[in-house]
Amino acid sequence: MTVIKKKKRVSKKNKAAWRKHCDINDVEEFLEDQRLEERLGKFDTKPDEELFVLDTHGNDVPEEKPDIKPDIKPQTAKQRKRALLPVTPKCFEVLLPTSKVQDPNAKRNHVKPVGSKQSDLSKLTQQRQLVKGVLAKKLETTKANKRLAAEKRRKSKSFRKTYDKNIWGDESLEAKGVPETLVDDFISTEAQLHNVPTTKRLRAKPPPPKTVLKRKAVDIPHPGVSYNPSFQEHQELLQEVVQHEQKMMKREAHLYRVTTGLFSKVTPKEKENQWREEMSVGLPQPHDPTNDPEPEQASDNEYKAINPPVKNKKKDHKARRKQKERILEKERLKREKIDKKKITDIYKLRKIQASLKNKESRDAEERTKRLTKRKELEETALPALNARKPPAKEPEFIDPKQLTGDLRNLPMTANLLKDRFESFQRRGALAATKIMMKKKRKLKSYFKSGHKVTDQDIDRYIKRSAGKK
Repeated sequence: MTVIKKKKRVSKKNKAAWRKHCDINDVEEFLEDQRLEERLGKFDTKPDEELFVLDTHGNDVPEEKPDIKPDIKPQTAKQRKRALLPVTPKCFEVLLPTSKVQDPNAKRNHVKPVGSKQSDLSKLTQQRQLVKGVLAKKLETTKANKRLAAEKRRKSKSFRKTYDKNIWGDESLEAKGVPETLVDDFISTEAQLHNVPTTKRLRAKPPPPKTVLKRKAVDIPHPGVSYNPSFQEHQELLQEVVQHEQKMMKREAHLYRVTTGLFSKVTPKEKENQWREEMSVGLPQPHDPTNDPEPEQASDNEYKAINPPVKNKKKDHKARRKQKERILEKERLKREKIDKKKITDIYKLRKIQASLKNKESRDAEERTKRLTKRKELEETALPALNARKPPAKEPEFIDPKQLTGDLRNLPMTANLLKDRFESFQRRGALAATKIMMKKKRKLKSYFKSGHKVTDQDIDRYIKRSAGKK
């Protein structure tokens, strides 16, 4: 006996009530089956070979065949890695479609992203870039990239018929060990060489380094440095030292002129007066009777206004005509002067042309001199071990009063260790260095709170601070 449920009288005035009191399971099952058919394909369209399998053995137990393993050479780790290069990485699998359901709306409208619509400011910026030529340059680069992409696409589609290319040549990237996935015009050479295995890295042989044998270990000193020099050699050395010192003094004077000399020195009293004047600008000043102007004595007690009225005195026709004539005469003289200058410039053309030729010849000579000098320096230049240059050797000189004529009584003027160290730097055996002075930290001394401070501690602190000053 079937029990018939009594229908409930419920309100269905909104969607929540419809969902609560309506049974839609059959509709959901139908839609789920339909989605499954769309993903896996309909059974009506599939052939019988895919749906059914023909059993030819039946209940007969097949004979066990011995397991014959194929003779396959095991692959190395590098070969397995190369075999996985064309496979799509797992990080990109989420971007691939997993369903066979097609887009129901084939002609879907393209929705522009937010910010793609040009604003007034972006239009103004585009106009400025168009005037400067930035957009034209971008357009050229895009056209070049499109041309390269089209050529690459055409090459990929076309098959090669002639095999005259040497793949083991120095220019091919495959010969250098670069993977096929990185052989692209848009990938930098640094990225390509970075992914080359260490066993296949073919690097260009670097040029041989400049040796130290080109320069002498000990330079021959000037004869005037001797402890018993001749008068002429000593004077020659003295002239060299004077020229060097004058050059250094000139350099120091230039540095002082462009740094400290630009600022004028002010005494503390003048500085205080200037500060007081600047700070008191805009404030009411006290009355000083000495600065008052002397009043002019009015004749016959005549009243005179402080700001007398302005008379509107107009020019007559004669004055206006004279003024106009003066302006026209001034313009005429100006035009005559310009025309005269043009005529004189025409006669100066030969002179200007000759001066230009002389200047061009002088520039060409100076250019050739600079090139020859640069080549000579490059031939004898030291290897660039760092960015600093080795220190130049200063001329040595002994004061005539210290010349004794005896090597035993001659005072020491140089340091042997420093001289050899700088010689190594000048010859390129050591990199040039710079004297680094360690800054001494200024320690601040104070009395810790909570500690007992006596008068002796205060006197000691005052004496120490006075000694530092």
